[in-house]
Amino acid sequence: MSEQNLTVTENTAIGPGFTARMRRWRTQVVTVSVSRSSSATRKPNLTMTLRTWHKRAGLFAFIFMGWLGASGVLINQSADWGYDTVRIDWTWVMSLYSLKPSPPRSGFASDGHWIAATPESTVMDGKALPDHVANPVGFAVGGTPEAPLMFVAGGDKLLLYTPEGARVDELSGYVLPVEEIRRIGQVEGSDQVAIQDLDVYATVDGLDWTPLPEGDRVQWSVPAALDNGQRAAMEAFSRPTVSLEHVLVDAHSGRLFGRFGAYLINAVGIAAMLLSISGVWMMWRTRKRRR
Repeated sequence: MSEQNLTVTENTAIGPGFTARMRRWRTQVVTVSVSRSSSATRKPNLTMTLRTWHKRAGLFAFIFMGWLGASGVLINQSADWGYDTVRIDWTWVMSLYSLKPSPPRSGFASDGHWIAATPESTVMDGKALPDHVANPVGFAVGGTPEAPLMFVAGGDKLLLYTPEGARVDELSGYVLPVEEIRRIGQVEGSDQVAIQDLDVYATVDGLDWTPLPEGDRVQWSVPAALDNGQRAAMEAFSRPTVSLEHVLVDAHSGRLFGRFGAYLINAVGIAAMLLSISGVWMMWRTRKRRR
């Protein structure tokens, strides 16, 4: 009976005091831990700062570095993949280059037909010919009334077409009676077409050439201004084009988007340098601490 009373007395005396001391001890531990963590947050070291900015610079440069790498590969392979010969005329790309359609103001006319040339096409009566003559010398209509032929002179060659624009023949070299075609025209009062280098030769079909007899007159083809309707028809063939390789180079350097694009690529380059420097610094600090 006395032992049971002693046990109850001891539990009653120790229990409440022990619980209070434990509560005070836990409060002190939590307070010290919070104060230490808050002090560490207030005073970041150089490595932590570099790590934070390293992440930010990496996120900024991630997309652009991927584009620079991909465009660099395309540029290096442009000759093998034919990008240097592919030309594009996308409207939004031309607007970035401030290029607009510019129809020619002059061409050549003969017997109710006309031709004009752009940097990309040669057009007859509003239709593109299958062959491009960059700098035509002149234009004349020959043949017979039943089978008219359109003669387009290109300096060192003579191309023959139907009125619909289908090519009939291309004459050059020894097939022509002259080395170079300086001018072309219609022989007045006949269906013949004449060409001249030093001497003048005439033909009806482009196969048989004879020297032009003295006294025969030729109405030589000379440039003439295009009217508004003809210029409107030429506008569809006058859209500017740029090579795909040129677009890739300008996009790679940022110049495709003007001064802002160049500044942006410069910023990406600076971010890449900062990534390299901060990465080396953090690696060196980590290895130094481990030692």
